Amino acid sequence: MKIKIISIVISLALPLIIFGQIPSDSLTYKLEKLSKNNSVEGFGVAIYTRDTVLYKKGFGYADAENKLPYTTKTVQKIASISKLILGVSLMKAQEMKLLHLDDDVNDYLPFILTNPKFSNTSITIRHLATHTSGLKKLPEYDLKALYFSTPIPKITTELPFGLRRSLLNKLSKRINKNEEISLHDFLYNIYAPNGIWYSKNHFENVKPGVREIYSNSAASLIALIIEKASGMSYSEFVRKHILSVLKMNTSGFDFEMKGTKDKKSSLYHAGIKIPNDYKLLLFPAGGFETSVDDFSIFMQSMAKGYYMGNSILQLASFNEMKQVRTSSKFTHGILWEVYPSSSVGHQGDIVGVVAYAYYNEIQDRGYLLFCNTSTTKTIDKDTDDIVATLKEYYTILKPEN
Repeated sequence: MKIKIISIVISLALPLIIFGQIPSDSLTYKLEKLSKNNSVEGFGVAIYTRDTVLYKKGFGYADAENKLPYTTKTVQKIASISKLILGVSLMKAQEMKLLHLDDDVNDYLPFILTNPKFSNTSITIRHLATHTSGLKKLPEYDLKALYFSTPIPKITTELPFGLRRSLLNKLSKRINKNEEISLHDFLYNIYAPNGIWYSKNHFENVKPGVREIYSNSAASLIALIIEKASGMSYSEFVRKHILSVLKMNTSGFDFEMKGTKDKKSSLYHAGIKIPNDYKLLLFPAGGFETSVDDFSIFMQSMAKGYYMGNSILQLASFNEMKQVRTSSKFTHGILWEVYPSSSVGHQGDIVGVVAYAYYNEIQDRGYLLFCNTSTTKTIDKDTDDIVATLKEYYTILKPEN
C-alpha cells in the first residue's frame, strides 16, 4: 500500500521535478503542448493577483504564414471584453456627477428611445448596463456592424474542420457590402422611429428591469450617453480616464490603432486568414484592441479596486459595478459578468477572436486568454483546455518574495 501511495505522489510531482521544480516551467510545457495540438494559431495568457503578475507568455504564431511568434506584446481585438472598459467608464462618469445610473436614458441620448410596447415606462442607464432594458438581441445588426475596408477574400480551396466553403463565401459577400457609418447613425437607424432599420420587433414584450437580454447595440447606447454627459467622444473619455492613468500605451479602439500595425496579430476565422484591420461599428461593445501586457495592467488595477478602490474608481463604485440588483439568476452587474463563485470579468468572441478575462476575489487570482482564431471545429474544447490548465496553476504559482 505504501509503495502504491509513493508511486502516485512521484507521478504527480514528476512534471515539477523534470523542470527543476519551477511551476512556471511546468505550465509553459503544458501550454506549449496544447498549442502544438489544437486549432488556435496563436494565443497569449496571464495569471495575476491584485499585486503581481504571476505568469504571462505567448504561444503559437501572430502570423502563421510568416512564422511571427505570438507574444504578450501582440495586439489584437478582445471582442466583448471591451464592455469592461465601458462599465468602468460609466461608473467614472457617475463619480464625476455627470450622470446617475438611474437616470432616464432620454435625458442624454440624441434621439428618443422607448419600447413601443411599454411607451409609458422609462428605460434607465442601469437597464442598459445590466442588459435588462427590454431591447432585443439583434445578431443581424452585429453582423452589419462589421466593416472591412479590405474585403474578405473569396475562399477557393476546401476548408478544414468540415466547414462549408459556399456558406462562408455567402457570409463574406454579405459582410463585404457593409458600409462604414458613425456609431450615432448606426444606433439611430436601429432604434429611432425615423431610422431606416427601425422596427417594433427590435423590442421585447417585457418591461425594462424584468428580464436579462444580452445586446451589443443596447450596450453601445451607453457610449452615446457618456459622450453627451461629458462633452467629449467616448474614445477620448476612455483614453483620459483609464488608458492614460494606467499607462496602457498600446491599447485603444480599432479606429485609433494605426500606429500599432507592426504589433497587430493576424486573425484566423474558419481556417482562413482574414484582414485584421476591420472595424466594429459598435466599437464600445467589442472594438477594443490591446495586448496581454497592457490588459494585465487593467485587470490587476480592477482586482485591486474591488479590494480597496484604485486610481480610477472608488471602492463604492466597484461594489456597485458587481452588484446584481434585479434577480439572483442574472449574470451581469454594470456590464461585468458576475458569478456566485465570486468571479467577475467577461468573455468575448468575434471574427478571428476568442478571449477571456476573469478575476476571482476569494482566491485573489485571475487569468487572461487572448486567441487570434475563431470558428474552428474544436475551438470550444481548445480554449476550455487552456483555461483549465491556467486554473490548475492558480494555487501552484506563488508571488516572488
